[in-house]
Amino acid sequence: MNTAEVLVKILEDASVAHIFGHPGEQILPMYKALEKSSIKHILTRHEQAAAHAADMYAHSTGNFSVCMSTASPGALNFVMAVATAYKDNNSVLVLTGDNPYSERLQDNFQSFDLPGVFENITFKNYAPSNGREAILALKEAIEIFKKEPRGPIHINLPKDILMEEGVERFIDSPINYKTDYNYNQMNLLINMINSSKKPLILGGSGIIWANACNELKEFAEKNNIPVTTTYPARGIIDEKNPINLGLVGARGSSMSNYAYLHSDLIIVLGSRLSERTTILSSKLNNFEQKVVHVNIDKSVLKGKVKINGDVYHVLKELNSIDFNLNNKKWLDEIKCNDNPLIVDGVYDRSLPLRPQSAIQTIYDNIGNSYVMGDAGSHATWTMLLANPDKYGKFSYSGALCPMGMGLPGAIGISLAHPGEKVVVINGDGGFQMCIEELATIREYNLPIIITLINNNQLGIIRQWEEAIDENFRYEVDLKNPDFLTIVKGYGIDGERVNTNGEIESAIKKAMNMDGPYFIEINTREEDIPLPNLFIPDF
Repeated sequence: MNTAEVLVKILEDASVAHIFGHPGEQILPMYKALEKSSIKHILTRHEQAAAHAADMYAHSTGNFSVCMSTASPGALNFVMAVATAYKDNNSVLVLTGDNPYSERLQDNFQSFDLPGVFENITFKNYAPSNGREAILALKEAIEIFKKEPRGPIHINLPKDILMEEGVERFIDSPINYKTDYNYNQMNLLINMINSSKKPLILGGSGIIWANACNELKEFAEKNNIPVTTTYPARGIIDEKNPINLGLVGARGSSMSNYAYLHSDLIIVLGSRLSERTTILSSKLNNFEQKVVHVNIDKSVLKGKVKINGDVYHVLKELNSIDFNLNNKKWLDEIKCNDNPLIVDGVYDRSLPLRPQSAIQTIYDNIGNSYVMGDAGSHATWTMLLANPDKYGKFSYSGALCPMGMGLPGAIGISLAHPGEKVVVINGDGGFQMCIEELATIREYNLPIIITLINNNQLGIIRQWEEAIDENFRYEVDLKNPDFLTIVKGYGIDGERVNTNGEIESAIKKAMNMDGPYFIEINTREEDIPLPNLFIPDF
């Protein structure tokens, strides 16, 4: 067996079902090995789309995913999408082909320092010099995804190394990857919970990577401790569950932000506490003193008690303890400060159609489908109006948030959840950045409902321009093509709608179809609401 064949065998043994990629000369040994593999290769039309699809495949499942490209022209197309996964801490295995290892320092055709490029956008970065090192790198990467999932891992694979023969003896080589977690402060956490009168759980996406959603729900419900979530963690507990206060921080719910400001203990689980989450902390004099922080990445830990460890392990131990907490007064206090976010015009049925009204109509008619957002002004309405009942039902990038990931992201989600409807909500700007992936959707006949909010502009950029100067409006108005004709050219049926009633009819039609369907929704120009932090008076 050559190295490529061994690598594919290891991926099969790790239960990898799909690889997203695009072939090229230097990665062809991997494609030869995949030809008879149980792993299904998904041919995207652009490498960026392959990495976006893998990113959302991982995000929606909590399992690592794989994307693959050829050398520099393909690998460099990965960069923005891999950086997106890195900022969101999603576990994506990034495999890149390369020119022969012996030429790595030469300025040859299609040569570039790919390990150097990926160094700052991956959690781990391997540049093996032979078949044995390549095999051990892949085995270790899979161990890391199991034990310490903190983001993408890159392995650079020169063509001559992939073709190296006689390396099958390394398949069973042991990997001794060990985490260095420290649970010495668990007793302090237990004592703080016991003495707390107003505890609050702040849950991040690390909870899903630790497969700890059930443990979180048990701990919160058993002890009547309210839960808030970060942007990427929405749905770790059903948002209809009264114990879930919703998103905290920028664009957070009134109850979440009230609880954040008035709690005497914030138990942070699996979040790195970004500035969007902690935006209210400047209002507190004792923020660090009331925070207990649990995370597998010790570099992000904040607060009085810092536990570098697995949130699953921490929650299992906490669930073994009878805290006998009485938080009813605290929960009642929070509920008294419920100030539901009112998005103006959501049920405005007048013409011209408002984007927030269109998006609410979409949500009202798609049942329990998966939803994939993109970037732009429409993304704010998509996020504010979402109400996921479990993790992964609402997906978008909360940290880098690039335009164009909607279509490829929906591809990843659809393949990760076969048989489920996926609804992607695009703007007319972002839609055109990866429009070629309509071909991928058609080829695999994916049940994706593609909705396009078309206001003929880059709406959020226009709003920022006008915030600088009310007369500043430059390079934001789009002369769009006939989207419906283009989509039908890819073999996907669809229609153009102008009213909420037409949206409802089109969505119902799409929900009853086996494959993809496209709905272009013409809307008026509309400003998004600025973040409402619901800061109460003291």
